Amino acid sequence: MASCNDKIKLVVSDMDGCLLDGEGKLPPRFAEALQLMKDRRVIFAAASGRAVEGMRRTLGGYSDEISFISDNGARVFSKNRCILHRILSYEKYDPVIKEMRKHKGLLPVACGVNGAWVEHTEDITPDMEKELSKYYPSWRESSFDSIPDQVIKFALLYFDDIEKNIYPFFRKYDNDEICVLVTAFVWIDIYEKGVSKGNGIRALQKEYGILPEETVVFGDYLNDLPMADHAVRSFAPANAHQEVKDRFTDIIAPNTTGSVAETIIQLLI
Repeated sequence: MASCNDKIKLVVSDMDGCLLDGEGKLPPRFAEALQLMKDRRVIFAAASGRAVEGMRRTLGGYSDEISFISDNGARVFSKNRCILHRILSYEKYDPVIKEMRKHKGLLPVACGVNGAWVEHTEDITPDMEKELSKYYPSWRESSFDSIPDQVIKFALLYFDDIEKNIYPFFRKYDNDEICVLVTAFVWIDIYEKGVSKGNGIRALQKEYGILPEETVVFGDYLNDLPMADHAVRSFAPANAHQEVKDRFTDIIAPNTTGSVAETIIQLLI
């Protein structure tokens, strides 16, 4: 792989299924890759559908050194400072709430500025709790009719092929104001139209005066597709959704091999 270390100024990577391995852990060479980016004065941003609290918990001691695109681009943090913040109004999500309540086995999560909210905690199974806590560690109970927080998005958790069995019921709510997107095998996100990881990248580029030609991205699922529009090169691990592999410029080894960190090192040495 040819080196382009004199041109790269921003590296953005999705987390689950991409930067992280199959157990949700950072790759062995992540510290080396991050130090190399610091030495080259390259900004690294983690991008995810997770709330920023869930991202920080996974990245641990590295969190103060990097930027974050959280909630699929609804919030963007330049290191510890929020530079983009998008809210979903109640009038827009009210019809979706009614649909959420119809489906058995579906766990809707209201993702707010100050935490995540679920309606009926007694319905949460151990598997749901494990997955929920990974993405939204500070979840609490609240009626969706009176959420004591500003809502950034709704996330729907369903373990039996959510794209096939749940998405068709919510597709009709994807309109000029709301986006409904399958973001993983068990997650759907519902958020304000115009929110995307791509626009999150654009906010960081504007903040630091960085061009798309100076940006590379890594992603594996449908919510990562907009990132490619803001980068000169886009890398998809072999385990990525086929649409991502078709759209991105490069395919690398699976996430379980630490391929994101390995590729960053190869690009910068």
